[in-house]
Amino acid sequence: MKNVTPFHASTVVINDKSKEWIPTSFDNFLEELRHLEDQFNTDDRLLIFRGHRRRQWLLDSTFVRSCKAVLFGLKEYQRFSTRLANSSNLHFALLNLFLFKFGILARPSAELHTLETSRGIDPWFEFMKRVQQHPDEGHDGPFCLKGTNILDWTKSSDVALYFANDNRAGDGAVFVSDSTATGKTLQVVPVGSILDKMHQDGNAGKALGVPLMFHPEHQILNQRAKNQQAIYFAQMELRVDLEVIWREQEKWLEDETIVIKLVLPSGTETQVNEYLLRKEITAGFLFPMS
Repeated sequence: MKNVTPFHASTVVINDKSKEWIPTSFDNFLEELRHLEDQFNTDDRLLIFRGHRRRQWLLDSTFVRSCKAVLFGLKEYQRFSTRLANSSNLHFALLNLFLFKFGILARPSAELHTLETSRGIDPWFEFMKRVQQHPDEGHDGPFCLKGTNILDWTKSSDVALYFANDNRAGDGAVFVSDSTATGKTLQVVPVGSILDKMHQDGNAGKALGVPLMFHPEHQILNQRAKNQQAIYFAQMELRVDLEVIWREQEKWLEDETIVIKLVLPSGTETQVNEYLLRKEITAGFLFPMS
């Protein structure tokens, strides 16, 4: 998103670094959202969205949030200290806990590997997608570190708004990302090969790079993912959330913004619910049983 500024003069921009916009009302929030979509959701760009019911939450995957909570007692809005974020020991520990889970404890089924041959699907991607969409199915087993390194995004701003408002008390947020500005991050390499590369490079002390986007051409129909218009970004560097990584990338881009955090003001919960009902964006639609 080049030279992006708010539509409303009343929308507060916290600072140029955070690119956090605070509209004064829900109507203004919607207008800011449509303003961004009209400007940047074009044939050669793709805006994607992610909703958080707490404004302070970071762009961390479930696995990283679980590591922070279980191993360090950190909340969803807390980053690792600078000392830890720069620690090679933490890098090795998080990486190998992740590889222990996805490779030793949890793997795609034989059926998924069969479909790889017959239908061209990526078994590791399908397995992680299922873990993301159906956490109630017990894929984590007894392992205390939950989830994957994947963050769910959506092509629908209304879907993101649902997640930003669901069980909200206070300010929520919708992150708006220009996925095109992240560079050539859309993956054609199978997830299993990427896991092998993470093992090889990560344990050699090499950086694991920027977040990678996954939206394979051939996928097994998952009705939840379809209704949610889901797109997935993998958090490669487990010590640092996506927003921090993307802000570093922005420093090397010419007047380009990768992500904006649009705050959903407190006190607007009922208005948002009514808006979503008119759009038929409901729990029943987003979370069908199949």
